[in-house]
Parts: sequence; C-alpha cells; structure tokens
Amino acid sequence: MYCFINGNILPVEEAKIGITDIGLLRSYAVFDYMRTYNGKPFGFEDYIVRFRNSAESLRLQLNYTDEEIKSTIIRLVEKSNVKEAGVRLLLTGGYSSDSISFDNPNFIIVIEKLPVYPSSYYQHGVKLITDEFQRAVAGSKTTDYLNAIKLEPIKKEKGAFDILYHKNNLVLEVARNNIFFFKNNTLITPKDDILKGITRKHVLLLAKDHFKIEERAVSVSEMWDMDEVFLTGTSKKIIPVVQIDEQHFSNGKPGANTKKLMEVFDVFVNNY
Repeated sequence: MYCFINGNILPVEEAKIGITDIGLLRSYAVFDYMRTYNGKPFGFEDYIVRFRNSAESLRLQLNYTDEEIKSTIIRLVEKSNVKEAGVRLLLTGGYSSDSISFDNPNFIIVIEKLPVYPSSYYQHGVKLITDEFQRAVAGSKTTDYLNAIKLEPIKKEKGAFDILYHKNNLVLEVARNNIFFFKNNTLITPKDDILKGITRKHVLLLAKDHFKIEERAVSVSEMWDMDEVFLTGTSKKIIPVVQIDEQHFSNGKPGANTKKLMEVFDVFVNNY
C-alpha cells in the first residue's frame, strides 16, 4: 500500500512522522476515512467537505485543492494495485517547538486494506453497550478516540461490537458510527451533537422512497421501546443491532425494515 505525505508518495512501511508533531503530542489532528467501490472513491465530495469542516474547526489549514486530493487518491489506489480499499485522510497540527503552538500542518493520505466483518454480523446482528459520553468537538472528526479505546477491554469482556454514547438522557452515536431506529415503519435517527456520517446521509436519501423519516432527539428511555436498530459506517455499510446492554430488539434478529434497507443500499453501492 502507498501513502502521500506533504507532496511525497511512498510505500506505507517507509512513511515517517517526527515525534514533535502536535498530533502525536496532544492529539491535535483531524482525519476522515472513505472507501473505494470498483476503484473509485465513494462520495468523495461529501467526505472532503466534512474533512475541511473538521480542519476549520481546529483552525488547521489544508493547502491542497479538492481536485489535487482526489487525483492523489486515485493515483495511490492505482499504485497500491487495489480496487476495494480504505482511504484515510489525516491533517495534524504539525511540528511544535513548545508542544502547544502549531503553524504548518502535516497532510497525509494513506491507502489501507478494508476491514472484513464476519457475515454473521449482517445475518444475525450485533450487540452494543452504552456509555455516558459526548465527544468534545462532536461535529468534527478528530483523532481523539481516548474514551473508545479506554473502553475496548470492557467491550470485549461483554462481547459487544461497539459502544453507544448517550448524554443528558439523549442517544447520540456509536463510537465510530451512526445509529438508527425503526418504530413501526418510521426511520428515526439522532440529529444533534453527533458526527453526521456520509453513509448515514446516503441511507437517509435512499430510505425516503420507502419509509417516513425523523431526524430528531431520541431519549434513552424512548430507545428501549424501539422495534429495530441498526448502525451505519463507511466500511460497515449497514449492520443490524439486535441487543443493547441487556435488552433485545426485534426478537433478537435483524428486523424486516432493516433488511430491506440493507438490500437497497447494497444495490446502490454495487452500481456506483
């Protein structure tokens, strides 16, 4: 696999960043993660807008045009000789003499192998556990995943796929994904204080032809009364959720509405 660092293209195993980078010292960095379908970056325009917004929220300058970034991604994918790959964009605060000031960001693009999830996740669903937490810059994709990583041993201990965050009695998001619910034939998803995923956006667009949609606040108490649950993510697409903490949903099996959306989404990306 190949990567790009500040204008240079090189194999990932040869890539290096200095130890005074404030992204390393203080986690002062933003990133985004997209994927390819059939060798083409999926939803590039949406991802780059979100990446730029994240950078702006941390006052980081991205000194490359969208076209330069897209053409670099395509070149890296071709050099890496892959059709289906993950694409990680990373913009750090750059090197800092005092570990607090920043001036000249480091911009990195990395081509990665896509994670492969067991088919059982899609056929039988997964379990989430809850945690009361809200990310510091909720609408931005920063590299600060301290809470999620800290909870990794507990997640494994409880046999959970991931962590569902809530705060002030409101459901927010999964640590790395968005959450959706069905109540009857209405699709419901949290609207505020979350990172709005690109897969989330496309699922909402595709669902309009099939279901009533509500983007709104969802209380924790209301969540327990939902009929179906699923999560969305760039590499995961749509994964049914059949258990949260000790509560099961849709009789412990992926619900009919969730399975319908999974089929619709697969058709959409396979024809991309």
